[in-house]
Amino acid sequence: MKLLFSFMLLLPGVVLAQQKFAGINQINIPPFVRQGDQPLCGFQLFNNSKKDWTGTVHFQLLDTIQQQSVDGWFYNHQGNQYFLVEPSRKEWIEFPIHIPFEFSKPTAWELRIKTDTSTTFTSGMLQIEPWNYSEEATTPVSNPDWPQLIKKTSKISTQNGSVQKELLIENALVTTGDTLLVEIELTKSKSNKVVLIEQWPAGTLPNMVRSLGTHAGTGKVLQLNQQELHMECWVASDSTLKLSYQLIATFVGRFYIPPAVISSPDQTPSFLRSSYSTLTIEQQKLP
Repeated sequence: MKLLFSFMLLLPGVVLAQQKFAGINQINIPPFVRQGDQPLCGFQLFNNSKKDWTGTVHFQLLDTIQQQSVDGWFYNHQGNQYFLVEPSRKEWIEFPIHIPFEFSKPTAWELRIKTDTSTTFTSGMLQIEPWNYSEEATTPVSNPDWPQLIKKTSKISTQNGSVQKELLIENALVTTGDTLLVEIELTKSKSNKVVLIEQWPAGTLPNMVRSLGTHAGTGKVLQLNQQELHMECWVASDSTLKLSYQLIATFVGRFYIPPAVISSPDQTPSFLRSSYSTLTIEQQKLP
């Protein structure tokens, strides 16, 4: 019994000896990106020791089929960096890349942290979605026979108990954690049933469960995933369909906002580019 009691007294020291004092605290890479996006791949390093933690970080992109580096395709010019994390501090290390339009191979990222005494390695996949820019380029800017789509995106916040809406303009700038309200109006549809395919920027995540709603007309969600919403909508002849949903700005970088696609039984799918622009998301600076 005395031996068991002595071993139990030693356990806290054993656990403490096995505790990791420095490493990666958070990875900030979007679950998917689109061709043309410029994500800022981020890693938060932590140091719980009593000494400075310093070394080099190496970020590399790989074609997983050929197992070859593709850093040149992605303009990964800052793939090797020095770092210093002071005791009891956290620091962000960021690597800007540019997703090429011509590249669609399976891609992985690797991060190595090297110090005088150790090497830490972590990796993951970079899901790249194609951008149908060639199809959009051949689409006329406007056609009187097509429905008309109006799309507004606003940053919403609460001040003094009331909700404030700030309408975002072209190439808008927001910070991580911001809530974005997307409002869509569809008019002049010849059919009383249309299917709306709405995609959002790769740097955002949908907050659909509580926020998706149709304010005029009715709708049914056909598909909802991390990239897009497919919604079947019914509207009376010559009336306006209105719906809204929320997004959360989550990942840092500059991302394309894809156009919506409208289709109905009596017309071919149409690209509506009222939302064709970019959204820049910066890292929120925490105290």
